[in-house]
Amino acid sequence: MRDIETREDILLIMRNFYDRLLKDNSINFFFTKATDVDQHLEKHFEILADFWEQGLFLKGGYSNNMFQIHKDVHDKHPFSHEHFEIWLDHLYTSIDENFDGPNCDVMKKMSLNMATVMRIKFFQ
Repeated sequence: MRDIETREDILLIMRNFYDRLLKDNSINFFFTKATDVDQHLEKHFEILADFWEQGLFLKGGYSNNMFQIHKDVHDKHPFSHEHFEIWLDHLYTSIDENFDGPNCDVMKKMSLNMATVMRIKFFQ
């Protein structure tokens, strides 16, 4: 398998990832009820691709406050530690089923770091 190299690679991962999230009854509430992400998936995928391109390829383009967006959701519908584990598991699986290489490792480390910071901030 090859490494993550393009925006299209990121979009493939995100589509696979969200397919898993939306089918998982233990977490899909956050995408179908707590937010309306499921109603705007293609637009959301483009935002996610901007975020990951910035992190993986050092391209600019992402200007949202990722932490604040998730905090706003958490304040209304609290995440649990289990939700973070499920989220990470689905993301790692989506990466591993399609790619292998240093950028995959970076994407996994970035996602673990994000989840860790959110847990610390949300569960103090």
